[in-house]
Amino acid sequence: MIQAASGAALGLCASQARAAAPAVIETPSVDIRALIEAERGRIRQAMATNGVEGAAVCLIHGGAPVWVEGFGVTDGASGREVGADTIFSIQSTSKNVTAAAVMVAVQRGLLDLDEPITRYLPGFTVQSRFEPRPQDRITLRLLLSHRAGFTHEAPIGNNYEPAFADFEAHVRSISRTWLRYPVGERYRYSNLGFDLAGYILQVRTARPFADWVQSVLFEPLGMTDSTVATEVYAARTNRAVGHQHGHDSVPLRTPLIPSGGVYTSARDMAAYAMFHLGRGRAGETVILREDLWREMHGFGLGGDYGFGVIREERCYGEVPVRLLSHKGGGFGFGSVFDYCPEAGLAWVALFNRPADAAYGFGADLVNGALVRRYGARRPRLVPSDLAPIAPPPALLEPLVGTYVGRNANATITLEAGKLIFHQDDLTAPLGSSAPDEVFAVASDGELQTYRRCPATTLAPAHLECSVGEASLDYNDGPDVPAGRADPSWSRHVGRYQVFQWGVPAIDVTVRVKDGYLYLNDTRLIVETQPGLFFTADGEAVDFRQHPPTWKNLRLQPAA
Repeated sequence: MIQAASGAALGLCASQARAAAPAVIETPSVDIRALIEAERGRIRQAMATNGVEGAAVCLIHGGAPVWVEGFGVTDGASGREVGADTIFSIQSTSKNVTAAAVMVAVQRGLLDLDEPITRYLPGFTVQSRFEPRPQDRITLRLLLSHRAGFTHEAPIGNNYEPAFADFEAHVRSISRTWLRYPVGERYRYSNLGFDLAGYILQVRTARPFADWVQSVLFEPLGMTDSTVATEVYAARTNRAVGHQHGHDSVPLRTPLIPSGGVYTSARDMAAYAMFHLGRGRAGETVILREDLWREMHGFGLGGDYGFGVIREERCYGEVPVRLLSHKGGGFGFGSVFDYCPEAGLAWVALFNRPADAAYGFGADLVNGALVRRYGARRPRLVPSDLAPIAPPPALLEPLVGTYVGRNANATITLEAGKLIFHQDDLTAPLGSSAPDEVFAVASDGELQTYRRCPATTLAPAHLECSVGEASLDYNDGPDVPAGRADPSWSRHVGRYQVFQWGVPAIDVTVRVKDGYLYLNDTRLIVETQPGLFFTADGEAVDFRQHPPTWKNLRLQPAA
């Protein structure tokens, strides 16, 4: 086998032995050994050139751990080396753990995925411009699949405020938020759904969320380094310290406990990966019944997000391969968790600076391992597979305009009778497979399909993408009627800043254009009450308070 730093492989066996006989640690084949050595070199190079102080990784191949190793230091001040047992915050990868913990409660009859959450929280409310009592239609299934309509941040306890709010205060503040979309209508990523699900679990079990996760997952899996308890990870001496560009220090404690509160090590994540590769089992011990594991990974509501897990459909040789994953980032940390049960393959990377390069750790290694098992990767579909059609201009013209997305905005133009998609460095023609469906070839060679959903009286049209994070909301374009330009809006116009942990992080300009208010380049499409607006992508902008807020983040007037 390839030896891990500080005897990590031996530590892995000891931790797994709490649940069952440890998995056999096999010596990797020569090909995989070469992939590991190449990845080790890429990690060291990326850390050196991108200021990543510390990282830890693990690889499961052939259904067994073959590589667990730490790199760098926990922080520059101490110079303590990272080992296989160094704990890192895994941020949003915690959602996978939370989903599994909820499913164990479902297994024990404590929770029902399809009951309204008001059964468990009778006093819970949330605001919506679409319906009077949205909470009566929200279920755990919708929370765990990001389909309840929530925005991402809460007024109390979020990724920007420096003060630590307790978990209960954070959850109570969710009732002050506005839903972006009707309940169940579409996928949009949100911390709040998972924090609410974790709170429901806490109420239903009458014990702290951290205690439940410890007893039903961490202890049975032998994950002795892992915790969700704030007071526990804050006291650990083997804890990596988060680093983030523009900040001298990063807050240690987060109130985003179910959505981002897990601290764990590479050694423990190897055990957690084995649990998923075993479809809910640890050795011969059933932690989560396979039918419930499959429901967690079933993507029953469509799209590419299940319960705390994202799917990517690939093709190697002639074999369709489903790669499951979740990433995390924030509070000075980042993480990558990939697993493919069919191939007995899993990869984890933990790092204490969320640099873009670090999110690429393991990508070549995972791809190389799948190529060696199944054959060369190729696109699953080519444009001709979708039987392209040629819609008349009248069906194409409504698509022209700018769009707002979670990670990147986009523009669609009509040139010589063809739609052209522009996003970041990608410029690609859009084909049509139906009057309301278009597709483009993404930068990785895979087809991305978009379904056009028409506008309503309260929301613009939107393009729902086969890759959920790439879905887009129509912002503006030639078909947008002139706005009414209310003179009272002049008091909202100006420059603002969003602060993150006391440091300016986002510059915001509010201006009037074409009879509408715009926040930066995003149009405020509707004013439901004097001073309360909603953007093209459903976010509330509230000028009724001082300072005003945008998606629950405070807009401080710029100096």
